[in-house]
Amino acid sequence: MRILFLTNYYPPYEVGGYEQLCRDMVVALSARGHVCEVLTSTSGVVRGVPPEPGIQRVLHIQPDYGSRLHPALQFLFTRRREERENLAAFRAVSARFRPEVVFVWNILGFPRSLLMAAEALPGVTVAYWLAGYSPLDADGFWSYWQETSERAKLQGLLRRVFGGWALRILRAEGKPERTRLAHVAVVSDYMRRKGVQAGLLPESAEVIYNGVEVDLFTASRSQAGRPLRLLFAGRLSEDKGPQVAIEAMNHLVHCLGLRVARLTIVGSGPSAFEAALKARVSTLGLGEHVTFQGWQPRERIPAIMAEHDVFLLCTSHQEPFARVVLEAMASGMVVVGTLTGGTGEILVEDVTGLTFGAGDSEALARQVMRLADDSALWQRLSSEGQRVVRERYSMEHMVERIEQFLRDAAGKHE
Repeated sequence: MRILFLTNYYPPYEVGGYEQLCRDMVVALSARGHVCEVLTSTSGVVRGVPPEPGIQRVLHIQPDYGSRLHPALQFLFTRRREERENLAAFRAVSARFRPEVVFVWNILGFPRSLLMAAEALPGVTVAYWLAGYSPLDADGFWSYWQETSERAKLQGLLRRVFGGWALRILRAEGKPERTRLAHVAVVSDYMRRKGVQAGLLPESAEVIYNGVEVDLFTASRSQAGRPLRLLFAGRLSEDKGPQVAIEAMNHLVHCLGLRVARLTIVGSGPSAFEAALKARVSTLGLGEHVTFQGWQPRERIPAIMAEHDVFLLCTSHQEPFARVVLEAMASGMVVVGTLTGGTGEILVEDVTGLTFGAGDSEALARQVMRLADDSALWQRLSSEGQRVVRERYSMEHMVERIEQFLRDAAGKHE
C-alpha cells in the first residue's frame, strides 16, 4: 500500500509518546514493504537542516499558541491564508505521492477542511487511529472562541465582545465540518465506549492498543534493588501528578520511615511549575531522596527504566492508554498507578501492578511500602506485568493489527 500519514507533529519534534509511536509505525510499515510518506507541520523545522526523505514539514498549526501573534489576531489576519496554504500543500503532496490510504494520526491543530479534502480524493481511503481526541471535535479556532478554561477566563472580555461575531464567520464558511469517519480505530476500549456514547465515534470503531518494543525495554531482574528506586517519567504538569509523587516520598521518608527510597523525576514542563516542584522538595528536606533529570530522549528511557524498580503513574486526567505503562512493565518495573481512562485495561490491582486514587499521595506511599516490605509481591507483579506486555502489547502485534486495519479499510473503499 501507499500510505500518506497526516499528523500535526513528527520526531524529532515531539510532545510525547504519540509522535514517537507515529515514527515507529512509519518505520515498521515501510519495513513490511509499504511505501510511506509523512505530511506534518513546520513545527521543529531547523533552518539549514536538509529535509528528511519522505517527511514533508509544510503545514501550519492553527491557531499557533507559540506564535508572537495573538490567536485572535491570527483569526483576523492569517487564518484563511494559512488554511488555503494547508489545503494546497495537501493536494500537491497527494497528487505527487498518489496514496491509496490517507492515515490520519493526529489532526489537532489542523483545520478539519484537510480531512474533508482527504475524503474527497477519488479512489483513496481515509483511516484514523485515535489516541485522545476525535476528528468530530471542533477544530482549533472554533474551540478557541468557545474555550471556558482558566486561561479563557482571563481573556473573557475579548471572547464576550468578539466571540459571537467570530463564530458567525466560521458558520458562514460552513464550519464546523463533519467528517465521515468510515474507518476508525482507537487506542482503548475506554476511549471507544466514551466516543460512541458521545456520538463522536461510530459503532464500527475498532480497538487497537498501543505497542511497545518489548526486546528494547525488557530487563532481567530477580528482585527489587536497595535502596528502592522509584521513577516518575512524563510531562511535568499538574495533571500528570509529579507533585503527588513528591508528597508520597515525603510520607514514605518522614512518616513511614523508608529512608532507603529514592525518586527520580524525568521530564520537563513549564519553568514555573518545575521551579515549584524543586522548591517543594527543598522545603520537605528531600534533597537526598529526589533527583530531577530533566527531559531525556526516548533512546535513553530503556536504560533509565532498567535502573529503577517501581514506576509511579500519578496522572489525574483520563489517560486514553498510556504507552509509558507498557514500557515500564516490559522493563520489569512494578507500576503503581491511577486507573484514570483506559489504564485499567492493563493495570490490574495485585495482578499486573498496584493502584491508588488520583491525588492520594498517602495511598501511593502505602502501596510503595507494600513493595518495600514484600519482595515476593514485587517479584510476582514484575513477572506478570512483563508477561502480559510481551504476549499482548508488543510493537509487532500492534503493527500487524494496524496493517490489517488499513488493508481492510482499503478493501472496503467504494
